[in-house]
Amino acid sequence: MREGVGATAPAGRPGRGRRPGARESILDAIRASEPLSRVELAKITGLTEAAVSMTVRRLLEEGLVVETGRTPTGGKPRTLLQLDPNARLSVGVHLDEDATTYVLTGQTGGVISRLARPAPLGDDPDAILRALAADIDTLLAGSGVDPARCLGVGIVWPGPHSGGLPADETLPHLRGLRGDELGSRLSEATGWPVLVENDATAAAVGEYWVARVGPDQAFAALYMGGGIGAGIVVEGRAMRGSHASAGEFGHLCLEVFGPECWCGSRGCLEVLAGPRMVVTAARDDRVAAAEAGLDLTQPLRSVTSDFGAVARAARAGAPHCRALLESSARYVAAAAESVVNLLDIDLVVLTGPGFAAASAIYGPAITRRLAAADARTWHRNVTVTVSLAAATASATGAAALVLQSHLRA
Repeated sequence: MREGVGATAPAGRPGRGRRPGARESILDAIRASEPLSRVELAKITGLTEAAVSMTVRRLLEEGLVVETGRTPTGGKPRTLLQLDPNARLSVGVHLDEDATTYVLTGQTGGVISRLARPAPLGDDPDAILRALAADIDTLLAGSGVDPARCLGVGIVWPGPHSGGLPADETLPHLRGLRGDELGSRLSEATGWPVLVENDATAAAVGEYWVARVGPDQAFAALYMGGGIGAGIVVEGRAMRGSHASAGEFGHLCLEVFGPECWCGSRGCLEVLAGPRMVVTAARDDRVAAAEAGLDLTQPLRSVTSDFGAVARAARAGAPHCRALLESSARYVAAAAESVVNLLDIDLVVLTGPGFAAASAIYGPAITRRLAAADARTWHRNVTVTVSLAAATASATGAAALVLQSHLRA
């Protein structure tokens, strides 16, 4: 068993929320707004200056925080504090329909090294676990950093995460391998603690961590890859719900008599306007298929890559492809409005490879939909933005889950 820095957490899922302690509050405040002085930390966290000084001293001794110069204040200069980005490391793994992405990140969420396998890892669970373990070893070996600083591994994939089986339609190569079982067996194979999570929730945690979102802000990260989902973060904590399935954005009902969805309901956003439906519509429209360069002689193999082709054609001015995306965007905007109204959030982040490719169409559609009611009724100002790391958001978020779990240990 490898021993990482403080690597005591078992394989499983991130825990439920609790009241943050002084250590967590200070580390999270520095993460969001570094560099900060001790006086500023006391104001932000509400802790006494004595409590801040004592906690900071311990963090300095552990090497998690470093002093980085002073700032003139008109009186006594204040020493500034920031996180040591390489004091703690974590690995994030994103399993998707047509690729497996690995990242190694530092304590601040910056990516140190990256590895991608452009195809599924096979259809045998034992072979998949061996491949995952070998790739993680390769990632660490090629990074040039001390693997003893690694806290663990986060692994994420699409679909419901109630401890049951990954959805066959989403990840058929994982058929028969339960989510928690995958985490525990990967932990045995690698020697690292392993956390498992839904990819949309992970993307939201990654956005919170890397984009330095303040610990008191609530936001939704809408994620589009092979499907569409959402991660919701409130006061720095991902909402997971009773069965770890919070954020099923793609299964909001928009048409009560609409087509049947694979989930068993009808009129879901996923079946009306999700990326699979966009690709299916493009393949059914010979003009759109030609605009996007889709090969109709071959069966659909990757929703993500074909959706990207449709999006590129739309951005280049292809009218049929653009019409398909604009239709989808209207549905997504209506669903986003429901999320904003229900949760009273003021930030919506678009992330994932789908939005990375098509945010120029979806972003304005969501903004227009929200602006009308905001100005007339709610008197709020919701910001819609695109993640700077949209294409690899879930892998980065998977690593951030590990960092966050140790921040709150």
